Amino acid sequence: MYVQGERPSCNIIIGTTFQFSGPLLVSKGSFLRAHFTCTATIQWLCECGGWIPTRHHRFHHPGYKDTVLSPLFRYGTNMEMFIFKCCKKIRGSIYNPGWEYDANALEFCHHRDLNVQSRPFATYKDFERSGVFAAQNDLEQIQKVEEDLLYSTFRRNREKKIKKLEADLQQEKEKSVMELVNGFERIVSQNSSQNRLEEETKKLEEEYSMKKQSMMKDLLETMTSEERALVAQLIDKHSQQMLALITEKLSLKQDKKSDSGEGSEEEGVDLTRPPSPRPPEFRKSHLYDSPKVFEQIDNHVFAVAQKEHSTFTELVRDLTRNCHNELEKTRALYRWVTWKDLNKLQIDESVNPDSPYGLLRGIKLGTETYHDLFKRLGSYAGMFCEIIQGYSKGAGYKPGMKVEDSRFRNSWTSINIEGSWQFLNCNWGARHVRAHQNSSENLDQWELSEFNYTCDEFYFITEPEDHIYQHFPDDSRWQLLESPISMAEFLKLPLVKSTFFNYGLRFANHYDSIIITNHGVAIIELKMPVLLGFGYTLVPKSKNGDNAPVEGRTMLRIIGRKAIFTVAPPKPGKFYFTIFAKERWDSDSLQSACSFLVKCPEKEKVQRHSFPLVPFFGPTPSLSDFGLLPISHIDPFIVYEGEDLHFRFEINSFAKISHSLQFQGSTEATNIEDFNRFAFVRFRDETTISYQIRCPVRGFYVFSLFGCDRDVSGEETYDCIFRYLINCKFISKDRRPLPRACHRWFNCTLLDPQVGDINPDKRITFRVCVPAAVDIAMLIDDTWFHFRESSPGIWEGTVVAGRRACGAKIYAKLNRDKSRFSPLLEFRVK
Repeated sequence: MYVQGERPSCNIIIGTTFQFSGPLLVSKGSFLRAHFTCTATIQWLCECGGWIPTRHHRFHHPGYKDTVLSPLFRYGTNMEMFIFKCCKKIRGSIYNPGWEYDANALEFCHHRDLNVQSRPFATYKDFERSGVFAAQNDLEQIQKVEEDLLYSTFRRNREKKIKKLEADLQQEKEKSVMELVNGFERIVSQNSSQNRLEEETKKLEEEYSMKKQSMMKDLLETMTSEERALVAQLIDKHSQQMLALITEKLSLKQDKKSDSGEGSEEEGVDLTRPPSPRPPEFRKSHLYDSPKVFEQIDNHVFAVAQKEHSTFTELVRDLTRNCHNELEKTRALYRWVTWKDLNKLQIDESVNPDSPYGLLRGIKLGTETYHDLFKRLGSYAGMFCEIIQGYSKGAGYKPGMKVEDSRFRNSWTSINIEGSWQFLNCNWGARHVRAHQNSSENLDQWELSEFNYTCDEFYFITEPEDHIYQHFPDDSRWQLLESPISMAEFLKLPLVKSTFFNYGLRFANHYDSIIITNHGVAIIELKMPVLLGFGYTLVPKSKNGDNAPVEGRTMLRIIGRKAIFTVAPPKPGKFYFTIFAKERWDSDSLQSACSFLVKCPEKEKVQRHSFPLVPFFGPTPSLSDFGLLPISHIDPFIVYEGEDLHFRFEINSFAKISHSLQFQGSTEATNIEDFNRFAFVRFRDETTISYQIRCPVRGFYVFSLFGCDRDVSGEETYDCIFRYLINCKFISKDRRPLPRACHRWFNCTLLDPQVGDINPDKRITFRVCVPAAVDIAMLIDDTWFHFRESSPGIWEGTVVAGRRACGAKIYAKLNRDKSRFSPLLEFRVK
């Protein structure tokens, strides 16, 4: 919402559970929205005595300072806190916003329950001084024995069931062979019976071989699923034991301090009772601003990952050595799991549990997930971690599909940081980039500096309102939303990928996963923090039959910080529409951002004409380099209805700009060779430039602006900086071309005539405004016609065009001391 004017206004939301009266509003047990000017609001609060009521007291607000109302006020223990902010007055446009609504101006945060204290944080030194690490190592050895016994049981059960399956199949096959042989013995008199018996026996062998493979696959999947459940139970048990051990050791240390009089009255660490799931108290942006804050932690993790560890105690101790809070601990564990290429580990069932790879055997054998591994590591670090079961819109899911079957069953992780549950997903967050090998003789050595470590940051501390687009838990409490949604509502949400959130994209309006066209088109608007590059695909849902081409059925236009996609299916039916995004608009690297199912039930209203095959319309990132800002036409899609269009832009004085006008249709029936003659620079000065556009034929036109730049060699190159799409529904009343302006056409105006073609063998009067000119003349063929200055800066001249077609130019002498004439405008005699 953009607010223009002399007195900026703000919205204040006040929530109360009591009577609050004043000269402007009365609120009782509800939320009221008051709309004041900033100055009036502060004055009113002060004139009322500055009394800000709470549940038990009245606090006097002494005044305001620097147009910011402070301090923060809490309306009872179950109310919201708010910050009232005023912004500076800046005149702006859609490309340079001035007064605009800022969601950050009113920050509503979940405050802590005053009766629930955040548990104390146990540092690395606390673990060391309390003997936690030594006790963990002892407990881990006990747990490892129990885990080894479980895996031994798995191995014996597998061998037993596989042998039984093979024996049953062998017995069944032998019985079938005997039946086949007996059948052929009854027809042994036939000459070809022996050959047929061999052929049928071979077919039978192949059938049982395929049957064995299928049954073996099903058996292994069933056993793996059962084993995974048992391993998860064991990890949960071991994690609870580890957290209880840490609680015990830290409590003993606290008791000793208290007995000696050195301790404080602070509550000890209790890791035996995990908090119940509820919405997080901190937003991701409140925890950290950018992944760059973890650069030191990440570098330490990468160094640790090069080492081999034979125990989890040793590994977690090494990872968390430099961590000062639970957020940093979580980061260290997350980056280690997402960095390790666990899928490429060569581990078999006979691996030594005491070896470094023995720690990760469950991952490779499929009995342990990334989430199980992270939960195990988290317990060693003294942190609550829960594995959430539910459904995910993962691989293979498309908009409009249901997720009830097992294909989309999934799990993810929630970890408690500073008393607040947060989502993360080590599995989906893992991104691996291969490094370069060292040139040394030992090819197993890798240069640490050669590694390119990446991970998907979206899955590290994911906001619940973003997380719900992809994951639906079985227990609605683990949505961590104030108002949980239903499965039906989850399925209606668009299919959104992490790229969408990583680039800061947001939907401008509410959209369902299934969009029904209106008058043959569907429109999707995205908000973006900076100018991004986009791609898109439109694919028919049914691949059977004669599919209409889908190229040219989508138009993308950029308006300010909005990307607007107009989808016009070529015929009635269902189509998958996918939007891709990239950080640099001229890059070829695109990542899927979001998808929809577009339904077009309309037959008569289907748009017949395709859009021009142009990636997008609107500004490019180069726009700001030339100081170009649209003044008259911000929307790059324009409908032409018979009247000439006049475009006006702000521009830097030094910018060198060119343009083109292309007709996107068949030119065979138009007899127009050059459509650029229908675009004319009407005026240009130090700060503005104006264009006149005329459309002589129905159809689509692309009007593009280009900025000139010089490379290191001094050669000029032109880059597109803005692009318009003009839909001509009614042709121009005057179909004659326009003049062409030369580069010296600066601070000049053409008064008469407003056409670029001169009729032959006729007298025509020209009038131009060229304030800087000393002399003006027009050259037609080989004849010069000099103009006279009728009034200051206004030059007039009457010319007689010849009978033959030729070019004509208006020249200006701009320096009294030089005889040179510079071209201003070009015409044609025809």
